[in-house]
Amino acid sequence: MGTEKKENGQQMIPCDMTGGSSGGPWLADFKETTGQGTLVSVNSSLDGFTPTKMYGEILGATAKTMYGRAERG
Repeated sequence: MGTEKKENGQQMIPCDMTGGSSGGPWLADFKETTGQGTLVSVNSSLDGFTPTKMYGEILGATAKTMYGRAERG
């Protein structure tokens, strides 16, 4: 859990998770009571074998459009 920053064309959060965390969601406006939030990225890569940073792609309008099309079938 952290505040994202832009770094090297991606989003970055301070994080020490290791292998196996790839694909985990980054949620904005998460509400514990409902378990809902807005997906803004997914765990994509680390900064090394002893990680201090997690990177994720910036999901924008293209991702939103694709999700909408998939949802409609």
